[in-house]
Amino acid sequence: MLERIKRFFSAEAGELRDDAAALHLAAAVLLVQVARADQTYDDAEIERIRDLLAREWSLDDDELDQLIAAARKLAEREVSLHEQINQINANFSPQQKFDLVRALWSVACADGRIHRHEELLVRRLADLIYVSHTDFIRAKHLALDQT
Repeated sequence: MLERIKRFFSAEAGELRDDAAALHLAAAVLLVQVARADQTYDDAEIERIRDLLAREWSLDDDELDQLIAAARKLAEREVSLHEQINQINANFSPQQKFDLVRALWSVACADGRIHRHEELLVRRLADLIYVSHTDFIRAKHLALDQT
């Protein structure tokens, strides 16, 4: 997985855009950004990200550690989420996008409260990946019911 992530970072524009590692990284960056939105990395949020990624893509502990480390590094370095949004819009089905929004909500409420910056970011990301407002609200309620 680490090699695929390294190839993604070194690829020319247009290469490796459908690579599974690139899609995993794009989703992981968005999840990390939500965890960072309230200016803290809460252990409960990071653990929730690990659980969500492990469940969604059946990654082992080593792959999870590498993916989350790469996502955190990229999230701290990047100003824009344009590349990640493009990856998701080009490759995720409507159901996968809905599941991602539900995962974003799950991370936002992992520490027991949803900070206003987290809610705003989830709302913006849902709009950018073309998830309807109805599905945005439904995803929130599903995430809250599971915590």
